[in-house]
Amino acid sequence: MRRAPVLLLAPFALILGCTRPEVEAFRQRPAPVSVSVTLPEGLADREGFQKEYASALRARLATRVTVVPEGVKPPVGAAELRVEIRDLRPAPGQPSPAAIGVATGAAVGAISAVGGSRGGWAVMDGLFWGLFAGTHAAIHQERSRDRLGYQPQVVRAQVSLVKEGLSEPLWVDAIEPMEVIEAMDPLPSGSRDDDGRIREEEAKGFARVVVQKLSVQFQWTRGTGQRFYQEPAPRREESPARSQEPAPAPEPHRD
Repeated sequence: MRRAPVLLLAPFALILGCTRPEVEAFRQRPAPVSVSVTLPEGLADREGFQKEYASALRARLATRVTVVPEGVKPPVGAAELRVEIRDLRPAPGQPSPAAIGVATGAAVGAISAVGGSRGGWAVMDGLFWGLFAGTHAAIHQERSRDRLGYQPQVVRAQVSLVKEGLSEPLWVDAIEPMEVIEAMDPLPSGSRDDDGRIREEEAKGFARVVVQKLSVQFQWTRGTGQRFYQEPAPRREESPARSQEPAPAPEPHRD
């Protein structure tokens, strides 16, 4: 009976044992983290989006670890959260439920035919899975609009945490559009047509997803406030020692 706890903990010990030493060291003593965000070239207001997303990430991340503010030089040994947003476009540009259904049905039908299904069976397979995928996409899009009160953009990104001196990232992950949409909050009725508020909430939802994944990976807990790195105050140069004034010449002796 005494061996049971050991057996239960064995898989977790195996997982921890596979963790790279530098990752484990960062988990125990995380260095200050800077944030950089890049978006595709040619995107309208690209710089504005980059600042919006970076600001939301810094604000959220600072509740877990020390964050280097914008414009501040990171200290030696700092880590960097690199965010490469590869897709940022309005939701109407995404495939419609009908298009998703047709594409899925065609793919499944082709696979069924290759797998040996003949005649109408391959067509039936494609029709069934096409209807299923299209219906599921339509339900999800309607549910997102109903919950949020607005139609969010599609955001897809690659994120990595790198540290100076290491050849490999400490952490790499992909951010998918549905993850971001699920992390967004509804807006009041008066703000649902405000592009600026919608854009702000999209950035906050993205930041929630990224920081949550980082928190799970490195076992970070939410703090009571935000922590930002402060550059050390420059040393004050010591004033040169005052030179000693020459002693006054002795007065001439008077008789």
